[in-house]
Amino acid sequence: MIPVPTAGRCVILICNGQRTMRTCLGEAARMVADDLSVQDFDGAKWLLLSGYCFYGKHLLQRAIELAAEAKMKVALDLASFEVVQSFKQELKDVLESGRVHCCFCNEDEAAELIHEEGQGSRAQSEEALAYLSQHCELAVVTLGDKGCIAKRKGDQETVQEPACSGVTVTDATGAGDLFASGFLYGMLRQYSLQKCCRMGCLAGGAIVQTLGAEMTQANWKWLFDRLHGALAASAVRDSATAVHHELLECYALIEKLGRGVVYYGSARLKQDSPHWGRAVDLGQRVAELLGCTTWSGGGPGMMEAATAGAQSIKAAVGGIRISREAGTTVRTASYLPADCAVFCRFLSSRKVALVDCGVRAKESDQTAYIFLPGGLGTMDELFEIMTLVQLKKLGSKLAVPLILCNYDGFYDGLMNFLGAMVQNGTVGTPELTDIMVASSNEEVLDCLASFYKLPRTSHGTQLTLHRASSLIKRDSHKELPEVGTMSRVNSAVA
Repeated sequence: MIPVPTAGRCVILICNGQRTMRTCLGEAARMVADDLSVQDFDGAKWLLLSGYCFYGKHLLQRAIELAAEAKMKVALDLASFEVVQSFKQELKDVLESGRVHCCFCNEDEAAELIHEEGQGSRAQSEEALAYLSQHCELAVVTLGDKGCIAKRKGDQETVQEPACSGVTVTDATGAGDLFASGFLYGMLRQYSLQKCCRMGCLAGGAIVQTLGAEMTQANWKWLFDRLHGALAASAVRDSATAVHHELLECYALIEKLGRGVVYYGSARLKQDSPHWGRAVDLGQRVAELLGCTTWSGGGPGMMEAATAGAQSIKAAVGGIRISREAGTTVRTASYLPADCAVFCRFLSSRKVALVDCGVRAKESDQTAYIFLPGGLGTMDELFEIMTLVQLKKLGSKLAVPLILCNYDGFYDGLMNFLGAMVQNGTVGTPELTDIMVASSNEEVLDCLASFYKLPRTSHGTQLTLHRASSLIKRDSHKELPEVGTMSRVNSAVA
């Protein structure tokens, strides 16, 4: 047998979830006091320090000084009985300075702090708690499977919190860190000391049920179930991770196909609708004019019609699909190429991705949001984009055309509603300036050509745009006119 060279060896013994190993500080051991600046602490209310900071020359003391300068409170976790053993005098100097507001330690660290040797006992833990609470606003000693004890400075009463019931300990790694995080979460929420201890025990109880110090979805579910009940637990069971993965899949598809024109519209309007042919025609002609990808929700109705128009000239198409559209199940064979669609379980990831499909990342991008006749889902998407534009949160400083296809006066009622909001002062006139209303496909094409300075063959109709500031009537009792030829929304609601 040929011996294989190794870089080192590590033996880890685990007994009833307790591990025997030495902490590797890695690059943290190289950090020194001069690496810190007061700017590092901007915006925080608490600074949590580990006793391992003593291994960096003057590092812990400097961090406490900067925290005081930043008007932060300091929490200190004693980290290990060996840290206490090695730096006992320095530790006591720091604690007795009164600059540590909250101190965490376990039974063994408490015993080492008070006595020279011996395993931690309840009496030693209480003695350490008394000592710590003389110098810190809050003192906490964790007792493993017996929970924790805590005390405020000046209080005679000791708060006791039992450990969580029904917990099978797999690995205690990270239990102290998670306890501190749960406890400090409670402090930030201004909970009582008893509830802060309960939060710490719950967080610690969650992490010991898994191997390693990283919270899994099962750990989070268990924690939220204990904190807020089964409903909250089911809400967080895996949605955050799933949405994250769905968004990454959507972004990869957008990167592959490129941004372009995003069509929104009703899934219920089929080929017998007078709007179907118009949507097909528009999809084809906009793809010819802009030469970009045609995007939609990948569902039936207006989304399919606009996509069919683009496909008729072999233009690039893409879809961000979901399982249900306006009461009709759409998880069926798609009209989109297999590699040009993403299927989302969650509406949130689909909505974000569809907006991103139309965001202009650079000047040369030619994109738009086009709203064909639609229902509640279409209105939801419309008002979301209007709000993003209003708040300047669309994701780019480059403007994107937003066009309503007002076929046969479909959006006249919406214009009246927006006019009522303007007249009642709930919407400002300038916020509607860049939203366009077109009564025909020709006007949509004129709008896009004008916006992107593209040549257009004359069709005998002059494009007329108005700003609402000069047209809106302030008399709320007067009727709002119907929308005729293409105009900006704020002029249509005059």
